[in-house]
Amino acid sequence: MSSSIEQTVKALVDFESELDRVKADASDAKRKMLKDSGDWAASAREAAMSKAQDIASSRMSKAKEEAEEEAEAIKKKGDASMKAFETSISKNRAKAAGHVVKMLMGGNE
Repeated sequence: MSSSIEQTVKALVDFESELDRVKADASDAKRKMLKDSGDWAASAREAAMSKAQDIASSRMSKAKEEAEEEAEAIKKKGDASMKAFETSISKNRAKAAGHVVKMLMGGNE
């Protein structure tokens, strides 16, 4: 009878040993899973940041290009207005000088 008790005790010891090994394996698997999920989250964050920076850079380049085009159009319009103003001044210079001379000489104008 003592042999069956010894076998039962040995089976319980073996079971407990196996249970401890399974617990250790589960604990290791949990640690690995947490590490892997942390690594995955960091990788996803980096990928998202990189994508966001690419999008922002693209939008900034496009906005800069549009602003430069608009500035060039404004400059051209300003140049055209300046040329028209200069032309108007040139056309009326003699007439204006005549009016100034008349005013200085005591004329009615």
